[in-house]
Amino acid sequence: MIKFFRKIREQLIYQNRTSSKTNRLSKYFLYAIGEIILVVIGILIALQINNWNEKRKENLKSKALLQEFKKDLVRDTLESNYVTGMLKRQIQIESWALLLTSYHEHQTDSLRLVFFGPYYQQSISVRTYDKLQNSENPNLTGFPILQNKLTKYYTETKYLVDAFNEEEKLFALENNINQIIRSKLEINLKDFPMLPKAKDQDNILFDFVTSIEGRNFIKENYMRREGMIRYFEKVKQEAKELVLQIDTSLKGNQ
Repeated sequence: MIKFFRKIREQLIYQNRTSSKTNRLSKYFLYAIGEIILVVIGILIALQINNWNEKRKENLKSKALLQEFKKDLVRDTLESNYVTGMLKRQIQIESWALLLTSYHEHQTDSLRLVFFGPYYQQSISVRTYDKLQNSENPNLTGFPILQNKLTKYYTETKYLVDAFNEEEKLFALENNINQIIRSKLEINLKDFPMLPKAKDQDNILFDFVTSIEGRNFIKENYMRREGMIRYFEKVKQEAKELVLQIDTSLKGNQ
């Protein structure tokens, strides 16, 4: 385009040689304006090309980050599978204990699993999300809708997951009844002997599990973990849908 304007300018200069002095001055003034316009157009074109290159670079960076987000989300689904599997196993034991109203000596090991099982936590990997937030441009260029969905997942969804995790931890470690049980009953590990008072401990266990306090304690654990399973399954589904949306967005932005 600049070459085109310069060609017109040369034609005007040639015509100017045969015109009067007044006309030449007038035309020189027009030439100067034309030269300024050419410079401005050149600058605007250069800026446009530079902006296009920068946008292209940011878009490529966003695509690379989305691939990393995908890895994190797949990891979250695997984590959810493991945690919900363990929770389901635990509530099966608790359900077994609640379906009975009396117990026998050969059931003591199973009953101990009701009270001495580990606590369970679902984690959400924020590695890529934190990387994006700490970058100079914390935006996924070219993917605004997908970024909004990812932001919701790593803020609102993660907040509720963390709340469930904290409640599970507090109930397992700081609940008063749990503390009493652990102070009176020895944990039974197959590789280590129990104290001679093991028989007395079995009676304490039977007394507690057949009390209203003991059964309510098991029921509270059962209900809380059922809620955790439902929500963690929902989190897993949300992560899977985000993976599919990332794949679809990347294909549509090639």
